Amino acid sequence: MTIIEQRSRLGVAPALPAIAGVEMWERFSFYGMQAILVYYLYDHTAGLGLEQSEATALVGAYGAMLYLFTFAGGWVSDRVLGAERTLLAGAALLIGGHLSLSLIPGFVGLFAGLFPLALGSGLLKTAAITILGAAFPTSAGPPFQIFYLGINIGAFLGPMLTGWLAETRGFHVGFGAAALLMVVGCVNYLALRRRMLGSLSAKSREFITQPANPAAPQTQLKVLIASVLVIVAAVWGLRNPDRLAYVLLIATVATALGLFVTVLTSPRVSAAERQKVRAFIPLFIASTTYWTLQSQAYGVFAVYSEQRLDRTIAGFEVPAAWTQSLNPLFILVFTFPIARLLTKHRNRNHLMGGGLALAGMGMLVLVPFTGASSVPFLALVGCILFMSLGELFIGPIGMAATAIHAPAAFATRFSALFFLSLAIGTSLAGSLSTLYSSETELYYLIVVGLVPVIVGGAIYKSKQ
Repeated sequence: MTIIEQRSRLGVAPALPAIAGVEMWERFSFYGMQAILVYYLYDHTAGLGLEQSEATALVGAYGAMLYLFTFAGGWVSDRVLGAERTLLAGAALLIGGHLSLSLIPGFVGLFAGLFPLALGSGLLKTAAITILGAAFPTSAGPPFQIFYLGINIGAFLGPMLTGWLAETRGFHVGFGAAALLMVVGCVNYLALRRRMLGSLSAKSREFITQPANPAAPQTQLKVLIASVLVIVAAVWGLRNPDRLAYVLLIATVATALGLFVTVLTSPRVSAAERQKVRAFIPLFIASTTYWTLQSQAYGVFAVYSEQRLDRTIAGFEVPAAWTQSLNPLFILVFTFPIARLLTKHRNRNHLMGGGLALAGMGMLVLVPFTGASSVPFLALVGCILFMSLGELFIGPIGMAATAIHAPAAFATRFSALFFLSLAIGTSLAGSLSTLYSSETELYYLIVVGLVPVIVGGAIYKSKQ
């Protein structure tokens, strides 16, 4: 049965282009901004002139903050706005954040841009996956594969555009392009919104437009005050990016543990649902370990690409930011072949454990080139190929598993667990990046590569 046939049978086809489309444009703008962010932070001429270790730590801290805000997005969706209005609020914040980075110079623009971007992405991402899960309640495969494909189309094109603009027109023009891309995404979603809502059943439509468990006004006020205090503390923490990365690592781990404990002890969760939550734990560990590895791309690999890589191809020097398009390119090429394989093998522990081990091997591809004056471009291509193949076994499976294993009373907040695994991974990557240097390169690559291989092997052998 083809994907088109399945969509027609379900009768909710408009939901897929609407949600996959807004996520694609959001990723287009996000990855476009992130591809040039680390260079903007440590460039002493056109950027902010931070130390490289501070820049990579700050990128990791920003990523952790973004995915930590997915938990806030889940709470807002479940308790205040409902998933659909949460998505729209997130999109508005994203446009404002990109415009701040583009129009306001210096650290003021950085602070005014990064926090709306992090919060906006947190709101939009959990809402999008919740809406998709409601539209396709019995299918965890093809719709999520298409959703994941949309993410990677945006992730491929974003760095290509902003990387070129940053080198030829300046960083702020690149950030401005990211804002324009998010505007396009909003227009696309609003054009499809009425058809999408009209195609859903009354139950599904109510599920995504109304909060599942509305919070009392006093509770909303307390959460708002706490959120403001957290943001103020994070702004203060930006004065010391290394420390902020460690603080966010602790915060993300504590948030994930707290959510697991809350779900497992809630009287609103049945015994059968608790068993499904426990079965999700190895998948959560696999996802967390993978994103620690993959998040090296935005810090350590970004520096590696600019300083260690021979980027000259046929006389043309490839912009360093373009190397961040390699991962989504491979995802685009291999998504459908891997999707066919996933339909034949249902053991999630085998798939995610094997994918994690494969991704770890990618890091080890670079080990023979440590100490060389310059690294062949194909070495990085091979590294990212292995990591991308691993991602195809981890990303869609982990994303779909959050919908499959989620208890009804915690639908959106449980979806945030997938993104909390990214939060832990990115904050850990940011913390680890402070240990990377030309002197530690060999040990760094070996350790960061071997750990996923070992963890993946253990998960592969565990029972589903």
